[in-house]
This record gives sequence, structure tokens and C-alpha cells, in this order.
Amino acid sequence: MSAGVRPVALLAEVLLVGVLVCAAALPVLTAVPALAAGAVLLRELVDDGRTPTARRFALLLGRALRDPAAVLVPLAVLVVGALDLLALAGGLPGATVLGPVIGLVLAAVVLVLLRTAARWRPGDRWAVLLASPPRDPGGYAYLVGAVAVAVLVVGQAPAFAVVVPGLLVFAAVAVERR
Repeated sequence: MSAGVRPVALLAEVLLVGVLVCAAALPVLTAVPALAAGAVLLRELVDDGRTPTARRFALLLGRALRDPAAVLVPLAVLVVGALDLLALAGGLPGATVLGPVIGLVLAAVVLVLLRTAARWRPGDRWAVLLASPPRDPGGYAYLVGAVAVAVLVVGQAPAFAVVVPGLLVFAAVAVERR
């Protein structure tokens, strides 16, 4: 493959991973395993030159879903987030102070889940990965920037929502590899 074609092929493969992750994450509870499967595909692409396929993605997604924590953790985050929103909307005393704090905590949890998904490999236990999240603030700052750009892009062109998960996985894998 010529030097000029490789960057375009890489972009196409990242966009394919984005579509696969987006489709698999639609039930929301499968979002973290979908991100993890996408991360493995991108690592295989970079390390071995292995082209991502829907079949390989489905296999990796199945392996990621074997661990019950892969679904229970997103479920817990959704339940806690929904209860917090209900409490804030219901007139929780101090809501003006607690609202932003709760939002920041939930955002931090999402960043940890994204970084954990980027570190997952087939056979890893989710509880072990979640028990030892990365501790470098620089990596989280990079991911905050990536998420902010993704939100801006989707806000300006909602059609990109289908491929943005691949770009976020790409950013998370890049942060883990730096």
C-alpha cells in the first residue's frame, strides 16, 4: 500500500470501528464492552495490520460480555445517574451546588470506563481492570479534549454520531499507548 493511501485506509477502518461500536452500544448497557471490542480491533490494526471486520468485532463483543461486570457497571452508572437527576429535578436542597458536582462525578466515571475499555483484552476480568484505573491526569485531560471535540462535532453535524464512538475509542487507545 502506498504512503498516500495508508492514512485514508486507517481513517476508513477507524470509521468502520465507530459504526460497529455505535450499533453495539445502542442498548446502552453494552456500551463498555462495545468500546472494549473496538479498542482491541484498533490495537490489532496498529500492531499486526489486521483489518477490522464485523465478524471479529462480534467475537470480541461476545467475549467482553461474558463477564457480568461488563453489563452491571454501566447499569449501576445509569441507575445512579437517573436517581441523581430525579432528585435534582424534584427540588433537592442545594441542587444548585450539587448538580454540577454530580455532573462532574458522572463525567469522571464515564472517562474511567472509557479508559478501562481501552485497556481491556480478551480474557481480562472487568472487576480487576476497574479496581485499578489509570492514575495519570494527563491522559484524562486528553480524553476530556477528545470528548469535547466529539460533542462539538456531533452538535454541528448530528450525522457524525454514528462514527464518533470509533474516534473516541481511537483517542482512548492512543492515550493508553502514549
